[in-house]
Amino acid sequence: MNLSVALINLKPGTGKTTSAVWLAHAFHEMGYPVLLVDADPAASALEWSDLAEGFPCRIIGMPSKELHRRVPEIAKPDEIVVIDAPQMEDHKGITRSVLRLADELVIPVAPHGIEINRMSPVLDEIDDIQSLREQPARVSVLLNRINRSSTTHTETREDLTEDGWHVLSMMIPFVNRYSQSFGLPVKTRATEFEALAEELLKRASL
Repeated sequence: MNLSVALINLKPGTGKTTSAVWLAHAFHEMGYPVLLVDADPAASALEWSDLAEGFPCRIIGMPSKELHRRVPEIAKPDEIVVIDAPQMEDHKGITRSVLRLADELVIPVAPHGIEINRMSPVLDEIDDIQSLREQPARVSVLLNRINRSSTTHTETREDLTEDGWHVLSMMIPFVNRYSQSFGLPVKTRATEFEALAEELLKRASL
């Protein structure tokens, strides 16, 4: 694997699948071979691929507590692996396996108090798993479903940064192109996700 990125969160409905699919698409559009791993038993990414009649990148289902051992056997050496993790509260074993594997753990959150408050249990699990890894994972927050006409995301970024979180520079706006894209072919350029992909590559020094 060239790089592995996991989208993780405590709860469902936070934009993990949408972000994973569009990020995988962005890496592909940038010329990288990509393996998209659907680690959620709900198999939303796989269903999306079926409805859209395929993605341009490889996609597999792997809702397994042994994901951290199995994915490296499947991924090609030059591939970027994007993992759509399940909600941690219901599938802790699978999520912990994801946490053991991914180089970059990305937590997508909307700039709302209830989603921000749910980040502490996620960080607790990450901290608990770090000792089982060969190298510590990089952890970052992706501000998602942003209303650009509001200042809430700016205030949220400042608060999270003060609390010690690394907040990614790129933010994902709340627009129909993303929020209503489930089941549709992912073909258009996604400038926000391409910028996100570039930022993650820079963090990995690739």
